[in-house]
Amino acid sequence: MTRRWSYLLAIGFCAVAVSFTPARPTAAQVNIFTKPAWEKDVRRVMWRHRNCVKFDSFIWEVGDTEKVITRDFSLKGAPPSEKALVPLHEVSAFIFATYAVQMTQGNFTPAQINDLTMRNGYTAPMSQNCRAATSFGSCFSNMSQTRGAEGAFFYGPAPLQKMAVDMGLGTFRDGDLRDEYSSALGAPATHFQFETTRILDGLRMSPNNLSRLLRHMLSGNLKMNDLLGTHAVCLDPSQCSGGPTVTHVPAPRNRDYSLGHWVEKNPATGETEAFSMAGKSGIYVWISGDRKYYGYMIPRDDGINRSMDGIACGRAMMRTVMRATQTSAP
Repeated sequence: MTRRWSYLLAIGFCAVAVSFTPARPTAAQVNIFTKPAWEKDVRRVMWRHRNCVKFDSFIWEVGDTEKVITRDFSLKGAPPSEKALVPLHEVSAFIFATYAVQMTQGNFTPAQINDLTMRNGYTAPMSQNCRAATSFGSCFSNMSQTRGAEGAFFYGPAPLQKMAVDMGLGTFRDGDLRDEYSSALGAPATHFQFETTRILDGLRMSPNNLSRLLRHMLSGNLKMNDLLGTHAVCLDPSQCSGGPTVTHVPAPRNRDYSLGHWVEKNPATGETEAFSMAGKSGIYVWISGDRKYYGYMIPRDDGINRSMDGIACGRAMMRTVMRATQTSAP
């Protein structure tokens, strides 16, 4: 009898223990995420803004230092996959500048600052391609070596290409620079792929890996986070009298140019709204002036220059987020 009662008591204690053990949360409960109220406003902009709807197919995203806050696709067409490699076009310049900052810890020589801000005097046109070049050095050799006045701003592929050669990357091929980026930026080499050997616009990445890199930066793990907007060159003749000579700059002019990226300013106050990168496909990437948020709009590349529509659409997305998250919003 004693052994039987001990057995029944043991069962009773187990039943009580089970009844007070909290239930294991389901996968749905673990992943519950409440989106901010302004998320619906961003969706409205991305689906209805007159410049955004000119793109048949695109993927867009807004995130912060820790997570993707919202991501979606265009309402029509076949948008790029978040996992597929896409051309970054001139956003490639920002990735190279981030690499250069990491390698030097931001301790640039005056010549390197001129390289990164397009003021080293090299004036190869944007039409100078490097599709036949087998290394980053031979790409630079293929470019027009026409020289202008050092210190004058000329937006083109040669300044960054020269800097890459001066940093010892001239003999590098695609795989070599992928390994370099991997080592410096803390990401697998497979995250990077070069479509051409032009530093300015030859890189491909997936949207997923681009957003990981941006979060990595905003978390303070990449030195570029501290140098965003530094050494900026004023390009708007109405705002910077006595500034550098500007011989070639893509529209719009109401931006400054920093280390491989643009500095977007509030047109009313002149305060920095965001740091941005844009390309001819219409790609637009931004980081908020307070370094708390990032976003991007990546369209399917159809070979047509859609940079102005991309900038207008991307700015509308960025300013919608800024209005909702900053007290002194534009």
